[in-house]
Amino acid sequence: MDLKDFLAEKRSAVLERWLDYVLQTYPAQTSKMLRSGQNRFTNPVGKIISDSLGAVYDEVVRHLGHKGSEPEEDSLSGFLENIIKVRAVQDFTASGALGFIFWLKKAVREEAEKCGACREVPFCRQMMEFDSLVDRLALGAFDFFMQCREKIYELKAAEVRDHTFRLLQQANLIIEKKEGEHGEEH
Repeated sequence: MDLKDFLAEKRSAVLERWLDYVLQTYPAQTSKMLRSGQNRFTNPVGKIISDSLGAVYDEVVRHLGHKGSEPEEDSLSGFLENIIKVRAVQDFTASGALGFIFWLKKAVREEAEKCGACREVPFCRQMMEFDSLVDRLALGAFDFFMQCREKIYELKAAEVRDHTFRLLQQANLIIEKKEGEHGEEH
């Protein structure tokens, strides 16, 4: 069986497994809430996770078998931006926030083992290409995650700086320069 055909046929089963793995990274109560309903207003994080996983899956499948034309990591990780932004503000380490990407490989393998497709040599060769694609996706996702975390730290630092400045102003400990003063002594 061709891997691309297999992935198209098993899309819903693989996505369900993958979603289960992602939701297991949350506490039980949160996981239950994220699983319930896919309404973007009542469950925006659950909707983002579900939609992002489906989009990433479809993009990975689309890129499979494109010999000679390496997909750009940006085009793949672009589909992960929303879920990475969500996980960047949550209390995850980098590996905890992004480990779910590798679980796509596990979900696909488990489905392949169920139907015996993984015993075929051509299928195994295609799985190596699939693994490489998922690995490149994870590397691009890591870069984006770090950009998100850097932005969060910059915002926190600016907030602390601004808060400190306001406190100093309120305590009259700041001397403001008048127009024309440059603070240089002649």
